[in-house]
Amino acid sequence: MHFKNSFLLASVLTASTAVARLHGHERRHAHPKVAIDVDAPAKVAVDVEAPATTDAPKIEDRGVGDEVYATINGVLESWINDWSGEVASESSSSSTTSIVIPSTTTAAPEFTATPSQVESTVTPVPTSSPAGGDWFETPSSGSFSRDGFGGQTKGKKTGFLDWDYVGNVGIPWGSNIIEVDEANANQYKHVMRFEGSDTEPWTVLFWNTYGPNGKMDGFWKPNAALRFTLEKGEVKYVAVDDNSQGGWAAAPGEDIPTTNFGQYAATWGEFDMSSEKNGGSSGWDVSCIIAELNGLDIQGMKICNHLGESCSYIGKGLVGLLQAYTSADQGNPSLAVSQPDGPVRLVVTLDYAE
Repeated sequence: MHFKNSFLLASVLTASTAVARLHGHERRHAHPKVAIDVDAPAKVAVDVEAPATTDAPKIEDRGVGDEVYATINGVLESWINDWSGEVASESSSSSTTSIVIPSTTTAAPEFTATPSQVESTVTPVPTSSPAGGDWFETPSSGSFSRDGFGGQTKGKKTGFLDWDYVGNVGIPWGSNIIEVDEANANQYKHVMRFEGSDTEPWTVLFWNTYGPNGKMDGFWKPNAALRFTLEKGEVKYVAVDDNSQGGWAAAPGEDIPTTNFGQYAATWGEFDMSSEKNGGSSGWDVSCIIAELNGLDIQGMKICNHLGESCSYIGKGLVGLLQAYTSADQGNPSLAVSQPDGPVRLVVTLDYAE
């Protein structure tokens, strides 16, 4: 699918969750398949398949007050654009740290193109003494640590669509995703080991699917639940709290590229950890949909469990692909990797190339 005058990328509404079911695990992916002709008569759905071309998409800004259309699950939806394309300045940004859950049920997720400028400032608190053992082991007691996490928000269904679910986003927002020391990593239930590039520093930025104001805009600049730099060959560990749905983008250098709408546009990793909605199961995948549709570099990324199994990856430059999302896979319900209820131990390889 291309992002032209007559098409609106579904990702304007997306949030790191897909309509994907694998072995009973209902993964909500951030890129519902949407392609419509905005010149079509009002209220007439147009389901357009992705053109078979690799040409770089052309993107045009939409003005404040313009009506925007998108086909979601075969139904044409519309709303009025209220964003000028500029991120709010720090002085005018919201300072709220609590999550606001929409109380009304809607046929499609409400989208606000001006997300609050929120970045988590929670510092991980290590356990009192190193636990010992390898990072992928689990506590012999069977009890997992929550040291460093904030409060938990209660999951809530907000509509009828697959992605109309707000899980735990932390209190304050973003405190459900923390960096932890290697010595204490095995004390947490969901842990990811990030392995840096062999050639240069990379930036990694995490988000919750739903942003700090309860809208599905957590993956829009400047929101960040966690941000860190991986120096050449460096390794870092990230722990994620129960019932958390979100993702991260990773790119070389000091910042993450964005679309002209402000959406993070590097290759994504996506996760759904111990989902209450899915009976406690977890899932993950790699996606380059946003980068590909916007003609940006496609960074390599590989996510596997610590045994080197249950992998999802995209090779650098889109050379090599396994259980991962490209622009041709929007709406595909079978690509996300999943596992039953239990601890998650993932290895994330950045700058991956076959």
